[in-house]
Amino acid sequence: MPDPSTALYKIDRQILVINKTICDSINKFDSSERGFLSQTILAHLRNFVEHTMLKIYAVTELKVLDVDDNYDNICKSILFVKTRGNLKFLRKFHDFLQISTSHYTLEEESSERLMLKYYEYLLRTKAFLKAEYSLEVLENLDKFPINTDSTLKKYQEKIAEKVNWHSSADQRNTRADIFYIHKIKPFFVSQKIYYEVTFTPASEKASKFDRVIAFTTLDISRYYAVRLSLIDDTINILGQTMSIFIIINWENVDSTMRD
Repeated sequence: MPDPSTALYKIDRQILVINKTICDSINKFDSSERGFLSQTILAHLRNFVEHTMLKIYAVTELKVLDVDDNYDNICKSILFVKTRGNLKFLRKFHDFLQISTSHYTLEEESSERLMLKYYEYLLRTKAFLKAEYSLEVLENLDKFPINTDSTLKKYQEKIAEKVNWHSSADQRNTRADIFYIHKIKPFFVSQKIYYEVTFTPASEKASKFDRVIAFTTLDISRYYAVRLSLIDDTINILGQTMSIFIIINWENVDSTMRD
């Protein structure tokens, strides 16, 4: 874990100080204490996200490598990030945190649910800070007990293995069609984000009983009809062979199709 005292810039030091608190908490508690651990982490997330925004504001808008950590600059950085389309995930994360954790301490059960919801955004923030600023944060996030069901964990690992393989394999044997998205649920394997996507054919004859589930690493739109490129495969789990669909490509389709 990086030592905050060795960081060159004030804003980097502050991000790393908050990060150390989160990582130390993860190291301290096990899966039986997931509720209390969630409470502890949630108490620091808004501060973590706002200082990440401050870093972005300094480098991108002010064109400087450092900036004073004060209320005025924090407010400006939040407004700035909200104007950047490529930072939509960070804006949404901050909006969630403003609603859920600003003014009171949540019960352990509620905190657990929020941590499971926010895990995707934590991974995205971690990847962003690494890619843009070479800042290593949330180094032990994989130790957070995101999934305590061993059978489900094994199933998701099998899915992830297939998705990863098809992302680099020959993709000629695919079929593409237009579908309506009903639900997208993230899951996580080895600190990578995968999605379970539920959809139906874009047909007047389609009903809720025609819903299909497929898997992907692609961040697919939740709001429009989409054209999905699918490939069939199987996994072996608990001695059984299960058919699965994998999404290897997608594109938006005119939203008026829903009218």
